[in-house]
Amino acid sequence: MTKTEKIKNTLKETRQRRKSQECKVYTYKIDHSHLTKRKQNYLSGLFREAKWLRNHYVASDDVFKESDKLDKVFVLNKDRQPEERELGNLSSQMKQGILDGVKHDIKGLSSSKAKGRKVGKLKFKSRVNSINLKQFDNTYKVQKQRFITLQGFKGKFRVRGLKQIPEGAEFANAKLLRKPSGYYIAITCFMPKVVRKQTGKETAFDFGIKDNITDISGKRDNWAFEETKRIKRLSRKINKHYKKGQKSSRNREHRKHLLRLEYEKLSNRKKDVINKFVSNVKTDYDFVGIQDENISEWKSSRMRGWGRKVHHSVMGGIISGIKKLPETQMQMIDRWEATTQECPICEMKNKLGLDERVYTCGQCGFEHERDVASAMTILKKAKAMQVAKGIHAVRMNTMPVEDSTSTRQTSLFGTQVELMKQEAPCFSMG
Repeated sequence: MTKTEKIKNTLKETRQRRKSQECKVYTYKIDHSHLTKRKQNYLSGLFREAKWLRNHYVASDDVFKESDKLDKVFVLNKDRQPEERELGNLSSQMKQGILDGVKHDIKGLSSSKAKGRKVGKLKFKSRVNSINLKQFDNTYKVQKQRFITLQGFKGKFRVRGLKQIPEGAEFANAKLLRKPSGYYIAITCFMPKVVRKQTGKETAFDFGIKDNITDISGKRDNWAFEETKRIKRLSRKINKHYKKGQKSSRNREHRKHLLRLEYEKLSNRKKDVINKFVSNVKTDYDFVGIQDENISEWKSSRMRGWGRKVHHSVMGGIISGIKKLPETQMQMIDRWEATTQECPICEMKNKLGLDERVYTCGQCGFEHERDVASAMTILKKAKAMQVAKGIHAVRMNTMPVEDSTSTRQTSLFGTQVELMKQEAPCFSMG
């Protein structure tokens, strides 16, 4: 058996094994107190050379014909003149990862252009903050659950928290990250899938501006992660007396570093809220229905300060997290569905103004808070889509039509609705 055949068989076995595994990424910080001057220079040199090499590939006429074994590249110096620089820190597989990343970006732009989207071209970067470590036990190694070694460097990096990775986890690729707060390593692991316990609960979420998230029970969640006073103060100092084209001073660069650090803290707070919310949804509910909201358009709105309010929320991140749930647990309906206007009982459309916060159906008499009624409609439509796909079996009971003198209490989603006059068919979902 040739070497190529062995590689193909190994890849085939890996793909088969991945079907019964789930992927998790563990991010750990490299202990700064154990970084010698030599190690700090090496890490900073890695990202500096990664920037040089990436910009070299972007500037090439045909990146798909470029070699990943370059030892020297031309870089523009401070006088904007080309100068040859040596790549002494990047290992062979790190160079391969940078080249693969540029190719992946170009293919992504080409795919977007084929879909009719307006795209530009790859731009040069002044900072590269991520280096792909493509192969475990080669590009990087884990030693004694405390240290990380990198290809091409004689020395170990102390990393705290590696013991959190469960035994039996299969290591895959990793990424070396540079953040304002220090250096991190994000390790991708695969482990056997855990069978989720069924709870018998289902819900739907209505996303809005007045209340960020409303579910079918009426529970509301709102967040506002505004820029702190320190962020605003640093921004003023950075922009004060600075003209375009002027060379940046050392003091200004230091303030820019402090500003990036503050934004990282703000981003971490947002990610914490998103991860907790999505994790609770995944654990507590067997089925979730949402609508594909156009959050980017909401952000661009300047009416009544809506854009700023949406920008300070985390709705986009929560929608993105819920989208990653399994297909059997989540269903998304089209953004153009008039869920705010449609009655969840009889499906009659009733137009409401933005200032009307109570939904009242003119046909069946259903009356409820506007956002809760919208969440009910989203759940109903999501369940119907699942039935159409054959994923869920839903029992639908059609109630008989009664005359205009009858009154009856009908329960839908735990809400008592009094139907007056003629009743429309009511569907109860089980």
